[in-house]
Amino acid sequence: MEPTREVDSARGGLIRREAPPRMGDLRWNGEEWRRWNGRRWIRALASVQPERLKNPARYSDEDAVSDERQQRALAFAVEDQVATYGAHVVFQGPSGAIIGYRRRVSHGLHAILTILTSGLWAIVWLAAAAGRREDRVRLEPDRFGNIWVTKVAGA
Repeated sequence: MEPTREVDSARGGLIRREAPPRMGDLRWNGEEWRRWNGRRWIRALASVQPERLKNPARYSDEDAVSDERQQRALAFAVEDQVATYGAHVVFQGPSGAIIGYRRRVSHGLHAILTILTSGLWAIVWLAAAAGRREDRVRLEPDRFGNIWVTKVAGA
């Protein structure tokens, strides 16, 4: 039997559970608030109130922000990921956005291998370049204005 854990729900209340945390639970790790994404505790990508993430006081209804501020924070986070990391928007809906990051092909390595194999490696190089996949993530605002990242199935 697992020990009882105290976690904060996404709605701002303290919950005691014997089971592992649920998606969206918040936890203070001694330095900042983190959220359970289904696999691990993650940091917020962005926040309307970044200093609030460093405050150990539990979230409450007073910390909630308007839907308009949540959407502005989401738009800022999407814009930042597109401009900084070359992501592209796959889907944008009312509760979040899905963005994709193309995996890079190591052209230098493939060029060297093509030269060393007298051109035979060019077939592998072309296949790798044509079949590039992408990693997709969902950016989702919570009611406190924090933007959280969750991995989704890629293309």
